[in-house]
Amino acid sequence: MLIYLDTCCYSRPFDNIAHMIQASVQMEIAAIYAIIEICKSAGYNIVGSIAVRDELTNINEPDKLKNSLTFYRETVNLYIPMSANIRSRAAGFMSMGLKDYDSFHLAFAEAAGADYLLTTDTRFKQACAKNNLSIVNVINPSNFLPEVVKWAQQ
Repeated sequence: MLIYLDTCCYSRPFDNIAHMIQASVQMEIAAIYAIIEICKSAGYNIVGSIAVRDELTNINEPDKLKNSLTFYRETVNLYIPMSANIRSRAAGFMSMGLKDYDSFHLAFAEAAGADYLLTTDTRFKQACAKNNLSIVNVINPSNFLPEVVKWAQQ
């Protein structure tokens, strides 16, 4: 199994306190950590990209930036480099109404052959569903956790 986590998954555990007290956010954080541990234990690859790294550098809170970048570096075990094909696919996704970084995340996940793209961004997930972009299964970590547990048990 190959998994791509978008930027919000790497920054979610370091959100501000007001956001983190929400039960849904706490569940996402727990799911992100559990998925990463299961993937590491089972030998599944977690894909990284320059899109994630670049988007993380836009975080303007120094501690959150540092923690998110460290979390990203410690998590990714397969890095996909930028290519002309990824740029082209991202441009196509942008023309369908996806945001710039979301388009690149989807293009990188597709280029890597990822089975799943994890995101806590509901709008991104909805935009993929609206455009029938089922190349990669875009799913919230909380909803994905039962799937990865099943895979690991096989």
